[in-house]
Amino acid sequence: MSLSEVEITSFSSPQRRCHLLLLFYLPGYRVTLDSLSQVNHSDQQATRQDITEVGREIQRYHKLEVQEDVSGVWRLQGEELNKRLCLLHWLRRALRLSPDFVRQHFAAGLRQHLAAQRTEKALYDEHNLQALLRHCAQQLNRSFSPRDSQFLQLFLQYCLCATDNVTLSEQQTQWLQSKPEWQIGRQVMHCWHKRRTSLADDGPFIALLFSLIYAPQISQVNHQNERRLNLAISALTARFQQLSGMHFSDQSGLQAQLYTHLSQALDRVIFDIGIDDSLAEEITALYPRLLRTTQQALSSFERDFSIRFCHEEVSLVAVIFGAWLMQENTLQEKQVLLLTGRDEVLEKQVEQQLRELTLLPLNIKHLDVQLWQRQGAPEGIALVVSPYATALPLYSPPLIHAELPLSDYHQQRIRALLEA
Repeated sequence: MSLSEVEITSFSSPQRRCHLLLLFYLPGYRVTLDSLSQVNHSDQQATRQDITEVGREIQRYHKLEVQEDVSGVWRLQGEELNKRLCLLHWLRRALRLSPDFVRQHFAAGLRQHLAAQRTEKALYDEHNLQALLRHCAQQLNRSFSPRDSQFLQLFLQYCLCATDNVTLSEQQTQWLQSKPEWQIGRQVMHCWHKRRTSLADDGPFIALLFSLIYAPQISQVNHQNERRLNLAISALTARFQQLSGMHFSDQSGLQAQLYTHLSQALDRVIFDIGIDDSLAEEITALYPRLLRTTQQALSSFERDFSIRFCHEEVSLVAVIFGAWLMQENTLQEKQVLLLTGRDEVLEKQVEQQLRELTLLPLNIKHLDVQLWQRQGAPEGIALVVSPYATALPLYSPPLIHAELPLSDYHQQRIRALLEA
């Protein structure tokens, strides 16, 4: 293999795409096919594919677009808030996947730009920024990991470079004002304005920055907003138990996980940050009652915080409830055998009705009715359901002949067998 071939394959596609995204944010850098190919040691075909994939992802999660102008320069298009939230995500990813590139290209490029703009070095000096971060950590009663400290330092340097202001809605501003990070944003700007009064007020975004990198813990509830959330989660847990008829013996453990998750989910909803939806379709198909119960339980929570969770967010909360029910052995996965024959549509309708009857995670297997009559049910089957009239073999688990719509008797009978 030649040296050039080694260079072309030296970066993985996730690394190349991190590099691509960061270069969009480097002041004065012209992002072209040639410059990207050179930085990433890739050919132009691979570079175009990287641009396409990155464009698809940031449009989905951050409502941004990658566009090429007439001179062949690629740019990010979208609102400044979304651009910065996108950088927040990709810079953290890059620090994990390609730290050398961040140090050699992105960090160095920011410092060079600040120096070229004659920004007072005391503002962006690493030693001073680290001292500022230690002060912030002390004020928030938190500690930052080395990687988080590096990330925050770089992002604060980027804020010093930025020329466009972040515009927040009234709801977003009020939400940040209710959080302990709001005062941190004000203090950072107060520190900077001592040396450069012309800086635009980036305090609200800096407050958001510190909030988004933090995973809140229920054991550290001190602020009024945190106490409010804690009470809302207690009510949510009680409501879910009431609707489901299930009881959590370790409510404190469940509420601790919900506290961390919903703290971050509220930020995502209020600032319109997209999430991966790969689980949502599966949860809808396999656990419809669990999803519906979760949605009903969340309705009061949503009203309290004047928000509306998207389907993907509701699915993640449903997964948490379902996992805790299984963890406590309140629910165990039951194996159900659905007999199949000549009517595939009917069989799918019966399967959906079965999943609607219980919060249980059901493992529904399919077997031809004639084969079942000859061989019987596989080992471990708790219940056999047939859309077709059929005779029992010599040995069989309980059999339900399911005629749609299921009668109240059959619904109660099936639920009793599954939840026994």
